[in-house]
Amino acid sequence: MLRTLLAASTAMTLMLVPVMAGPAFAAPSLPAAISGNSWPQTDSDLKPDARLRFGRLDNGMRYILYRNPTKARGTAMRFQIAAGSMEEADTQRGLAHFVEHMAFRGSKNLHEGELEKVLEAQGFNFGNDVNAFTDYETTDYVLNLPGNGQTATDSALYIFREIAGNLTFAPEAIEKERGVILGEERMRASADARVQQAWIETAYPQSLYARRNPIGLLDTIRTAPRQAIVDYYETWYRPELATLIVVGDFDPAKMEKRIRDVFGDWAPKKAGPVPHVDYGTRADSGVKAALYTEKNLYEGVGVTWMRPYIDAPDGTGARTRGFLKTMVADITTNRLAELAEAPDAPFLSASIDYDNDRLEGNTTKLWLTPKPGQQAQAFALALRTIDQVRQSGVTQAEVARYVAEKDVGIANMLKTTATEDSSTLADDFLGDIDDNGVSMAPEAIAALWTQTRPSVTAAAAATQAKVLFGGDGPLLLRTGEDAKSFDAGQLQAVYASAAGGKPAEAWANKDDVAWPYTDFGAAVKPARRTAVPVLGYVRYDFPNGVKLNIKPNTLVRNQITVSVRFGGGYELFSPSENLSLMQLHLYDIVDGGLGKLSKADADKALHDKTVEVNYDIDEDHASLSGTTTGDSFAAEMQVLMAYTVDPGFRSDSFATFKDSVGYLYGQIRSSPDFTLNIGLADELSSDDPRYRLPSEAQAKASDPNVFKAIYRRTMTHVPVEITIAGDVSEGEALKQVERTFATLPQVPEGYVAAPGADVIRLPADRTPRTFAHEGRADQGISVAVFPTTDALSSPDTTIGLEVLAKVFENRLSDDLREKQGQTYSVTVDPFGSEAIRNYGYLTVSSTVKPDADDTFFNTVMKVADGLRTAPVTEAELDRARNPLVQYLDDKMKTNEDWQATLPGLYGNPQRWSLRVGQYKRFAAITPATLQTLAETYLKPDTVLRARAKPETQ
Repeated sequence: MLRTLLAASTAMTLMLVPVMAGPAFAAPSLPAAISGNSWPQTDSDLKPDARLRFGRLDNGMRYILYRNPTKARGTAMRFQIAAGSMEEADTQRGLAHFVEHMAFRGSKNLHEGELEKVLEAQGFNFGNDVNAFTDYETTDYVLNLPGNGQTATDSALYIFREIAGNLTFAPEAIEKERGVILGEERMRASADARVQQAWIETAYPQSLYARRNPIGLLDTIRTAPRQAIVDYYETWYRPELATLIVVGDFDPAKMEKRIRDVFGDWAPKKAGPVPHVDYGTRADSGVKAALYTEKNLYEGVGVTWMRPYIDAPDGTGARTRGFLKTMVADITTNRLAELAEAPDAPFLSASIDYDNDRLEGNTTKLWLTPKPGQQAQAFALALRTIDQVRQSGVTQAEVARYVAEKDVGIANMLKTTATEDSSTLADDFLGDIDDNGVSMAPEAIAALWTQTRPSVTAAAAATQAKVLFGGDGPLLLRTGEDAKSFDAGQLQAVYASAAGGKPAEAWANKDDVAWPYTDFGAAVKPARRTAVPVLGYVRYDFPNGVKLNIKPNTLVRNQITVSVRFGGGYELFSPSENLSLMQLHLYDIVDGGLGKLSKADADKALHDKTVEVNYDIDEDHASLSGTTTGDSFAAEMQVLMAYTVDPGFRSDSFATFKDSVGYLYGQIRSSPDFTLNIGLADELSSDDPRYRLPSEAQAKASDPNVFKAIYRRTMTHVPVEITIAGDVSEGEALKQVERTFATLPQVPEGYVAAPGADVIRLPADRTPRTFAHEGRADQGISVAVFPTTDALSSPDTTIGLEVLAKVFENRLSDDLREKQGQTYSVTVDPFGSEAIRNYGYLTVSSTVKPDADDTFFNTVMKVADGLRTAPVTEAELDRARNPLVQYLDDKMKTNEDWQATLPGLYGNPQRWSLRVGQYKRFAAITPATLQTLAETYLKPDTVLRARAKPETQ
């Protein structure tokens, strides 16, 4: 769980920024994607990918087939109904989503609860391989099959056919599902969602868009009669509104026959044409200002320029104009980012987004996060920057830089396409349908870019810049805690002053920045090479002590992952030092740039490279990592080396961090998840200061030198192990390490844990813990923690606990969600430390209402008792185990899987025993094994109970 907690804490470095909707509204009576006459488009000068097989059954149902011969990528299937919340009647608000939920609650040939069990027994993992989504205009069902076998494919087609026309809507199932949907609404109810909805209502007061949030009305969810749900289903689930997408390694002709056999008899429940839906009218034009305030809400200012939706065929001209607009938006964002780096900048971040959307129209959006108390100055500076672009366009140097980036992107696309994931392809095709676009082959996209490239000039961009920042409105929005500090009148006054038509100063374009980290000294050859044939990788030892693992593979063409593992991590810090390591998740070392370049200058110097750098810290190591491509691999290694030997720790970036502290902690307080995770990290380490997040006051008073000292300790005078996995030759990987990390000064073979750093214990006191959040009054999270053991002492126990946790989760979900309707999600997560002996636990958590905490806990203990007192069935064991083992074949592992497997493995027999040959351990698990583990670890007298509940309670 600490791994999960730390991952959650890392997310705090991201500002939660709403995606604002613009009010331009010019939709057809039915979405263009389902008009039925232009799919696939015949009035476009673009040609669809020849490998796509389009078809339409006699009943009107459409299908797209695409053979992806990369066997390791599985089969992806999507089933879309081109109807969502916009098709609801006033009395059905939320029932499109309700129907989606009922799709898994029973049909004519699959009784309630049977579907999930059947799928999981075949290896599907709910939430990843099986999912569904309801949007404004569509409802999508997702199945990602572990392989390409006909049995699983036939099962998927059968399930989609049941969803299409055979749902039964049993009254008792409906009543149970009401609570599940209400639980989902609670879980997803966030400040971002509320800002978004307030903005839509301001922008679209006369349209259905403002009144058709897919989650619906709570009263409708609680009380809608069965017939209202059935009416929506029978009206809109009809073949002429359905599209099936299948991507995988199959015979398209045979697949087409199977689809016709399965869906050929599907007929609409209600005869007649598709009903007409009037989406409403657009809002009045003219400048309009709106405020949205609530406790702990971050400060933000936004502007949307609005134009009518461009309802035109996808084609060369449309794509060129769209690209130019997007380029101008991105260049403007780059200018704003450059301004934000200045110590006296009034905003923390600012960005421009361009979109053409049926519901929102053709829009340009500015969103900025001002520094505290500087809303007016931030807004004025952003508007002046936009005015520079509107009046003068962008420079040729900026265009050339952007075109170079596009060149690299196109080249990488062509190299990667041969092994593209079936799921990604299926989602891309689904997106093309939603946008009424042409699904082109990668080679055709590259040819189109070659054709378009000469027309991408500063003059052409200047023309589109005037369009981009023109139109109706605009709509102005400000968010924050206090309406009075910058009200609607002030918002409009700043805009009026900035939009007065005064000539804008020309942008002072900075010269291109050269990347200075190319030479780290003479290359150093390795001292020893060791082959590890059982896992198909090689290992090198260098004279300076650096270790290198190389795992070449072509599972994903042109993808290379790199991690640099620095031994020690948390164990380098004694608890007696009273240092918080959790605070590293507030200020990222990457934000401080490098000694020779700021972060913005580094980005500019590497604009034509695909590089990435992430820092993380765990119990026994810290790491720098990134994913890159073949042509950028050398640059990626240089970037990781530069952050190792010359991180910048710039004072201006630290000052910006301090300006954001108030916003970050406001988000923490208002989030049940953050509140609980941060509190539990402290509690489950028995108040170890390393796992304690500083208070807001402490964070605001923090010393940059303390951060610098912590980071440097985790990365210097410690063991260094590099793992490179992906589409790279052994020789090239070796060469780049010889030029970078092999030149480091001598590094030790191991590290010595600081006094007390290698001991953590769960608290002896089992008094229930309560953490107060300042979010919505009906939001809560309940947790039960069962002590277990570390991960390495007994690999059989570790693997067994994974399966036990999944059985526990399935039973608890069946009871708490499916039978009781108390929650949307239940999670059972086993954690065993790989560094601390005898330290581990199994956490059971759910997003139940605050007043259902006792119900949650009693259900948990009842399920735990059942697991202790009787063995599970073989079917139940298969349902839990099969999704866990489907990706264990080494030939199918992703590069991310190898990065999780190889670092720290060689020379560590305990880790080797755990990570190698897991399949045999999973296969050896029996119902008796799980019962023994439950008797050992699911004891009622050892459980620690915790919860997050509203501060008001």
